Amino acid sequence: MKAHYVSMVALVAALIAPAQAMAYLGSFGPADGYYPQYGTMLGDVTYYNAGQSGPNAGGGATMQIIADTGLWTLQSPVGGVFGNTPDRNAYIAPGLLYPPSDPNNVPAYLLGGHFPGHNNDGYNLAFRNDTPIGTGPAIYEYSIDTYDTGGPVPANVIGGVSSIGFYFCPNPIDVPDPSGQASHKFTLSVKDSFGTIGLEWGYARDNEVTWRDSPSNPWTYTGVYADATNWDGIDIDIDLTADTFGIDYYDVSSNTWSTMVPAGTPLGMPLFNITTLRWQLEDGVTTGTGGKNYFDDFSIQTAVPEPSSFALLALGGLALLPVLRRRRRAVTG
Repeated sequence: MKAHYVSMVALVAALIAPAQAMAYLGSFGPADGYYPQYGTMLGDVTYYNAGQSGPNAGGGATMQIIADTGLWTLQSPVGGVFGNTPDRNAYIAPGLLYPPSDPNNVPAYLLGGHFPGHNNDGYNLAFRNDTPIGTGPAIYEYSIDTYDTGGPVPANVIGGVSSIGFYFCPNPIDVPDPSGQASHKFTLSVKDSFGTIGLEWGYARDNEVTWRDSPSNPWTYTGVYADATNWDGIDIDIDLTADTFGIDYYDVSSNTWSTMVPAGTPLGMPLFNITTLRWQLEDGVTTGTGGKNYFDDFSIQTAVPEPSSFALLALGGLALLPVLRRRRRAVTG
């Protein structure tokens, strides 16, 4: 029965229309639902409805919420800086992983509404982890929503090609971890609704750009070093039907795009859909402006499931169920 179910899932993927929808995770300013880093409201994205207000993200007001109840969640004990301990404690639900003490003396946070921005728009997303080496990485997850995809529900897009594009500016070179266990600095992981990570992209402490097709495989070091004073770019294409991907890279110094990973490279683990982006910054990242790593101008493009195709599939699936049951009885009987 399971094999027949998988075949039906494959049929759904085959029926995905070639039409595309495009929106964006954002430029991380007020129009995209990100509060400026300074002001009466805390900037860390886990304490307010980041990405869920403003004209580009559903409208409505930007407001503080109980930590981890919005699109952004903290997945590690490191992170979630707050202006002061009493205010911070008021927004933390019991059982969360946030540190028990005020982390202001050792900043670790993810802030929207930061400056400067790519294309001089004045805003970016700033990731910082000044904790001593050995403390552990700061890990956040972002749940992609319909404003990011331009309409399609991310969990329902199970076929066709989806693209994730953005620009980034790392902090200057950081010293290696003396233990040799954390030569990496930043990792962006692409996850599906089952928690599977299909590929990871990032860069090492010397800002050499890296990628791997799954967390269980070693990093590929590309020999490309990101510019720590300007914005390089990334475009990741993932074919959910063929279980393959490709990566193109924008080098700001030469103003050129080039292929970093050829299209058609197999995913280490197949992705059912794309619902989550996982952000990880290692500890002891301190050089430059407090060790801040910047990200901006995210765009997400997905295939659009054609409603008529799903209607046909539903009808066909109902018609097939008696046949599948008879075949199952024949095999097991």
